[in-house]
Amino acid sequence: MKSLIEILTSKALYTVKSGTSIFDVVNYMAEHNIGLVPILSEDGKLLGVFSERDLVRRVIAKGLDLKTTIVNDVMTKDLVLANIKETHQHCLIKMKEKGIRHILIIDESKLVGILSIRDLLEFDLKDHKETIEVLHNYIYAR
Repeated sequence: MKSLIEILTSKALYTVKSGTSIFDVVNYMAEHNIGLVPILSEDGKLLGVFSERDLVRRVIAKGLDLKTTIVNDVMTKDLVLANIKETHQHCLIKMKEKGIRHILIIDESKLVGILSIRDLLEFDLKDHKETIEVLHNYIYAR
């Protein structure tokens, strides 16, 4: 079975430094076509995340100025994390329980990647297809 690190190898990790304006964060997210970005301190410590949902609920709905509001004031700080050694099924369970679409993957407290529910479901589907093929070949002795 493929590990989370193998799933992450094809995914770039985009991050933003704390203190960045929402205007710059949103443009960065648009440039890289991402829906969530981790916010790191100057020394690389994970402080929170900022998502499209945060933009709508915490910035636009409250009428905040994109250029003067900094990401630290509106980011999500209650993070759901998964260890790099966890299975993709365990990550899916965590995401379902918390009602989230992205999970941060850590290795010894260091952020190593982000997986979306789509990433994990695509992997799950591929895994099931391979199992079905193996079973089919076994049954029909190919």
